Parts: sequence; C-alpha cells; structure tokens
Amino acid sequence: MELAPKEVFPGDLFLLKIKIDRSSPDSPDSPNAEFAGKMIDFYQDAADHFIALVPVDIDTSPKKYNIKVKSGKNEKIAHIRVKPYKFPTKKITLPEEQVVLSAGDLERSKREAELLESILSRNTERVWNRSFIKPTDTALSEMFGVKRIMNEKHNSVHRGVDYKGRTGTPVKAVNSGTVALKEDLFFGGNTVVIDHGMGLFSIYMHLSEFHVSAGETVSKGQLIGLVGMTGRASGPHLHFGIKLQGVNVNPESLFKLEL
Repeated sequence: MELAPKEVFPGDLFLLKIKIDRSSPDSPDSPNAEFAGKMIDFYQDAADHFIALVPVDIDTSPKKYNIKVKSGKNEKIAHIRVKPYKFPTKKITLPEEQVVLSAGDLERSKREAELLESILSRNTERVWNRSFIKPTDTALSEMFGVKRIMNEKHNSVHRGVDYKGRTGTPVKAVNSGTVALKEDLFFGGNTVVIDHGMGLFSIYMHLSEFHVSAGETVSKGQLIGLVGMTGRASGPHLHFGIKLQGVNVNPESLFKLEL
C-alpha cells in the first residue's frame, strides 16, 4: 500500500494506491477505505493498482489520522498526518458595487452559485489521463487559502490559486475531460468548468475569451481560453480552482502527484 505524501496541509489532497493479488479467491472488485468520516473512491489502472485521490478539507483539524483499508478478508491501516498551517490574511480594495451587491446582483450571484453547485456535485466516469499539468506557464500571484478582507468589510477565503498573466495569455486544460460549464458569471466573469470524472473538476475564471464550447470533450494541454479580468477582478489574471468530491483543494498539491 502506498500513501503519498504522508504529510499534508489542510486543503491538500493525497494519493492512496493499493496493489491487489488477483490470484487470491478472496480478492474483491475494489477495496474499501474511509478518511475523516467519508468513503474513499478508487479507480483501477493498467497495472492492476487501485488508486484514490483523497481531499483534505481546509477546515480539517491538524493531527494524525488512521485510514482503515479493507480488501476482501485483509485489513491494513495507513496513516496520514495533517500538519498545522496558518493561512495569511490579505486586504483588498474593490469597487464598492462589487462588494456590497445590489438586489439584482445578489439575486444573480445566488442563481449562479446554485448552478455551480449542481454541476460540481456530479459524479461521472473518470476520464483524466495520468498526472495533471498547470493551466499556464506563469507564476502564482496568490496562494490557496488566503483570507481576504475586502474594503475593510467582508471576509472570504481564497479557495483556488491565482496565476499572473497579461490579457491574452493562453490557458490550457489541466487534463482530459468534458466542458461542464462555459458561462459569464458575476464573480468569476468568463468561466470554464471541466469535469474530469469521479467528482473531480477544474475551474478557470476571469477569461477574456473562450476557446471551447459547453459539452465539448477536451484533451490535456488543449487551449480553452485566454487570461483576462472579467467578473470581480482588479487586474488581469487567471483564478484557477480544483474541486474534488465537493471539497475545494489546493491545486498545487494535485500537480505534485505522480498518477
């Protein structure tokens, strides 16, 4: 049984890989495992491994967790340590109408939040191909988990990462999938959501242009749009997020995994 990495921060994800002896008559179709009260979903690779990507919610308490893995009559215990981490705080100044919303903008934002929730709660067949790549070749301008205080009034947690980029910088699909959403949203501006299967989604916001259509099948590295500053943005950049089984996770932890 392989666990990588063995230590994570809140908001990260980790890899659990199990090799099952198919010669055993007690070999099950898939192992059973649980982390922090949630069942773990496995998929099978060509080498007869069962693999799971496991999200760690940003609010997970730092401590050592046991992961009980059952495979037929066999049972093993894996250990994952969630390390303490103090996420930084950042003050942001935005146009007042983007912070204190009008009745119309508030209604629109609620509608769009419900639309996103309905999409991001789907669980389809896995279509991603091995490891994930970054959506741009530019550096990060803001990390995952930063607490934002907007206009000294409203607080929010940054549940993705921001990449630097001039308007027109290419944005690529981080892996294979289906375009589940292509829409102009109040907060995200021109937004693309790609469904990679098994409850794993990548989210691309503030685009200046779309280069895909809703329902389109995309491949890893395909151009899906261009960096912009549409929606609630103070300058051109790409807000990029990963959501796995309903949990917002740090994309940087996904890019480090060898799948």
